[in-house]
Amino acid sequence: MASASSAASRLKYQVVKCSSEDPEYPVSELLSRSPQTRGWQTARFCEFPQEVGLQFDAPVHLHQVQFLSHQTKIATKIELFTALPPKDGGPCDYGAVTFKRLGYLSLDSNERSQFQARELKTVDVDVSAQFLRILFHKCHVNRFNIVNQVGLIALYCLGKGLEPVPGGPPPPLAAPVVAPPP
Repeated sequence: MASASSAASRLKYQVVKCSSEDPEYPVSELLSRSPQTRGWQTARFCEFPQEVGLQFDAPVHLHQVQFLSHQTKIATKIELFTALPPKDGGPCDYGAVTFKRLGYLSLDSNERSQFQARELKTVDVDVSAQFLRILFHKCHVNRFNIVNQVGLIALYCLGKGLEPVPGGPPPPLAAPVVAPPP
């Protein structure tokens, strides 16, 4: 018998909030499904925490979130929050929903690999959500990251769509911060 997470697939999302980005590594890179993606990086000398907000097309059952960290621009801690649209029919907007904190994960400084390896963190969350708020706390300080940035090469969300409420319209999407690649 297959487990619930084995039936999960990669979920599409839009980035609806980003506190900062390096112009050479925009947050839109996280939408790329290509091995050539360069990933996203915060602005140089940014203030922490940095926030990236995602919105799924409709409510989903989120099983896992996978982070592929940059090899030198590494967050010390990443916090996860989720939210669903209001049940009272209020605005379905990233800035208007109430988030619930799921927890946090810590990343290795990568000194042991001499900053050659990228760390893949897989977090089992098993929660219903339409929004995912990700906070990146300060970076690990190292000689290759003198401008104090945090970077992600890839961000994958695994899960499946929730069944729509009978007779109810799907919730509208917020305007994305970035457009998906063509």
